[in-house]
Amino acid sequence: MKVESCGISDIGNVRKNNEDVWAEMPEKQFYVLADGMGGHNAGEVAAKTAVTDLCKGIKEIRPEPSELKKIIYTANKKVYDLAAHRSDLHGMGTTLCCFWVFKKELLYAHVGDSRIYRYRDALKRLTQDHSLRQELLIKGELKEKDLSSYPHKNIITKAIGTTPYVEPDIGVDSIEKGDIYFLCSDGLTDMVTDIEIEEILKSENSIEKVCDELVSLAKSNGGSDNITIVMIRIS
Repeated sequence: MKVESCGISDIGNVRKNNEDVWAEMPEKQFYVLADGMGGHNAGEVAAKTAVTDLCKGIKEIRPEPSELKKIIYTANKKVYDLAAHRSDLHGMGTTLCCFWVFKKELLYAHVGDSRIYRYRDALKRLTQDHSLRQELLIKGELKEKDLSSYPHKNIITKAIGTTPYVEPDIGVDSIEKGDIYFLCSDGLTDMVTDIEIEEILKSENSIEKVCDELVSLAKSNGGSDNITIVMIRIS
């Protein structure tokens, strides 16, 4: 199957620097996004380190869940050790989400609250946020209608580099021609609802146009964070 890809990252309306990092390896049909956190430039360092290490590891493994999990363990340890040995990077971390197209399947993984979606006639989220907000929703202590106004929506419960070991969520999805998959940081999903995302995807515009429209909408709705989208279309 052919894979068409597009990536876009915007600083947004409020932040002074962009701590989102994304990369693609078209020859491997591998795509990754990280949303860094930490003081000064530490978030950007964490995100770049994780993405670089993961892309390096992809070159050496087979597209299998256990293999992908191992290189995420390695990337986590790399960020953690870097933070432990440099006082200016202490406490840094990053979300991480990625997918890998192979044959007629898509292997994906995530840590944190950056998300992975599939659009096939309707929008489907493939990941569940590792966040306090999501945990409260699952427990029934927070209602769906109150998610957008919840004051601690950016507290994540799992990240790359904040502990010596992290367990990523791994999944496999069957691919069909015409499918659109995308990675995105919370700079998009905190500003744009799933319903709004689906409406833009229904337009059948090019994925470049879709990405531009999503970023523009996120910025018009406030743009309080960096906004990054990495999108592919299967044909």
